[in-house]
Amino acid sequence: MDQEITEAATVKVSIKDGKMRELKAAMVARSCEDMEPLRMAIERGREVGLERSEIDNAVRILHDLELRTQAVAFTDVPRSDILKLQACSSRDEIVESLKTLMKLKDKDGFRAEVLAEFHFQNFVFCQKQGYGPEKASALLSMMRVLHSQTVVGKKDIEEAKSLLEDLLARHSRQLPPFSVGIFSQEEVASIRDYATRTFLRHFKMFQFIYQQCKDLRIRTIESRVTARVPSLAPLHTDFELNPHEVPQLQEFLRSEASEKVVDSKEEGAGVEAADRRRVPQSAAEAKVAEVMDEVLKNHLGNLESRMALPT
Repeated sequence: MDQEITEAATVKVSIKDGKMRELKAAMVARSCEDMEPLRMAIERGREVGLERSEIDNAVRILHDLELRTQAVAFTDVPRSDILKLQACSSRDEIVESLKTLMKLKDKDGFRAEVLAEFHFQNFVFCQKQGYGPEKASALLSMMRVLHSQTVVGKKDIEEAKSLLEDLLARHSRQLPPFSVGIFSQEEVASIRDYATRTFLRHFKMFQFIYQQCKDLRIRTIESRVTARVPSLAPLHTDFELNPHEVPQLQEFLRSEASEKVVDSKEEGAGVEAADRRRVPQSAAEAKVAEVMDEVLKNHLGNLESRMALPT
């Protein structure tokens, strides 16, 4: 009995190891042809009770592969929105709608403006080609995927060309679930030519925007050693006050009046002293003064007439 249990356990372990190897081999999936083997390996792994972590890793790979290989029509721009876009009559209205649908934010600055113009030109191409809602939505999403996975993903131009061909093949052949026939071969040729003339031709320019664009905010700060002198306030005659009516100034006004009285007294005393000095003290001094006055009068008698202003 124990031997049978042991053999059964050994067989179970062997089966689990085999399913694990099968799952590991399927997890290297890279294209749409690998999705079905990976899906089957996941189901078999669940049946034999493989570790949940291994199953979750495989499911994540399958999900990413489905996102990369599924048709993109109506993913970014649903049918109702593409119909509204095709009914718009102004450029500004179309650009604002595309910004909302493609989740462009104004805070991205110049990058958002470039991408808005990129999507607008793609929409104009759809209108010129006369595409219906499905084709227009598919092309807008295809160009978005091409930009995001190559420019934002920092791929080279050869990888961009390869991705473009993959997107065109995925949307030009009716081979479900691997591809859908949205575009005809003639339309594929026109789309390839358009993408080559626009996106691929300016591929390095798009890369430069994402690699070199930096928004700088410059702010000047004034450094001063001393405090700034406040600006003068405008004055008006209405602001004038009579100093004699200001109580705080009375003490200074009294001091000033006292100084003026003292100065006037000193000045009077000085004049009197000078007059006293000019009074002759004797007859000889009086005679000398008289002679000096006569001499000055002879020399300067007509001084006032010569200094008079002309009339």
